[in-house]
Amino acid sequence: MNLTSADQGVLHSQGDGADLARIRKVRVTQICTTAVNGGAAKAAHRLHRALAKEEVESRMLVAQRCNADEDTVEYNPVKPVPAAIGRAFFRLNRRWHRPRFRKAGAYFTPEWTLTGWRLASQLPPCHLVNLHWVADLLDYRTLPQLTERVPVVWTFHDMNAFTGGCHYSGTCERYAQQCGACPQLRTSSGENDMTRRIWNRKQRIFARISSERFTIVCPSRWLAGEASRSTLCQRFDTRIIPNGIDPHDYYPVEQTDARRRFNLPAGARIVLFVAEQIEDRRKGFRFLLKALDAIRAIPGLLLVTLGRGDTSILSGPLFRHLGPVHDIESLRSAYSAADVFAIPSLQDNLPNTVLESMACGTPVAGFDAGGVGEAVIDGQTGLLAATGDDTAFAINLRSILEDEGRRRALGGESLARVEREFTVTLQASRYAALYREILQAQSAARWQAVEKLC
Repeated sequence: MNLTSADQGVLHSQGDGADLARIRKVRVTQICTTAVNGGAAKAAHRLHRALAKEEVESRMLVAQRCNADEDTVEYNPVKPVPAAIGRAFFRLNRRWHRPRFRKAGAYFTPEWTLTGWRLASQLPPCHLVNLHWVADLLDYRTLPQLTERVPVVWTFHDMNAFTGGCHYSGTCERYAQQCGACPQLRTSSGENDMTRRIWNRKQRIFARISSERFTIVCPSRWLAGEASRSTLCQRFDTRIIPNGIDPHDYYPVEQTDARRRFNLPAGARIVLFVAEQIEDRRKGFRFLLKALDAIRAIPGLLLVTLGRGDTSILSGPLFRHLGPVHDIESLRSAYSAADVFAIPSLQDNLPNTVLESMACGTPVAGFDAGGVGEAVIDGQTGLLAATGDDTAFAINLRSILEDEGRRRALGGESLARVEREFTVTLQASRYAALYREILQAQSAARWQAVEKLC
């Protein structure tokens, strides 16, 4: 069987059984709700850019394009109507789609959308699709159709794909079987609530997907373990590929210069806290406040916070709120200005903020929750306490702030660990190898099918 270049150009619409040796460059489409906003989008975009060095031609398909990259395509749910109207329709749907699923400190997304049903029809020509954080964009009912066209890799950035709607389950483990009686939903009506119905619909959809056409990637062993516990995901191949940091973006900056950028006191002992939403209970900010209260006698103690949300409690000489900061140069300076990065998350994947701080040579103190303990080696690159133990957390913060020698040693080893284990180059090479492995398996399967017909 010979594959022409024309055949390769429309591979995504005819099936992907091409002999991989005949494909000069693997083409993959990264699908994410936003292009760069949010931790998952940042991780997806870093991977997208780094794949070029691995001879992988990557494009992004997003619902909200926030950059001018020529290789980022914006999904238009009302095409051929102008894209501006499509964006407005998507935002309206997002607002209507979610409010009754929300509760303070929680985030819910069902498996269906009003705007995502045309996603497969706007897929750029490619050999393979890599889904990322696709809440409000992907309608799960299109997944069987998508996997019939091309193999699909889904990078889980949280738990939403295998729960009844929550993105992090907290202490609830009902997602492993079928959800229901959700402790996070204000509108839960018992065992047969909305989360049970969403979970059951996901089960029927996943049952229609061939396990040979669908691969799960998790950035942390913790998330992979949670996914494997869910009966929705148990029959699919699950890989672990950590997120990566570009050392050209995140590296140590002279602390004096970094502090001058934000007008921070040169002699302060700075604890940095970063969160998209500061009051998100999962991020554990209340535990940080308790810990700081226990060590407030440390001379020059200062808490610096980055993010959105209610900062009315952050008043007085101990606090400085810098607001939302997204540009890389400012983030690099913020991490470098700090003596310690605090992450008291109660549940988390492999946070970008931890890797970014380590890449800037700033040690981490936090709870040993989720993937945090996979990035931070307790006693070598930072100090970890048992999840929720604010007393031990306070002791660790004090140890780093008061012992300059230890702080420098932890920071130096943090930087070295990122360079060894968590570069975006390493991440991209692992993904590229996975893409080629999947396509090679599809090629072999097609050849076997042809031989049976001969």
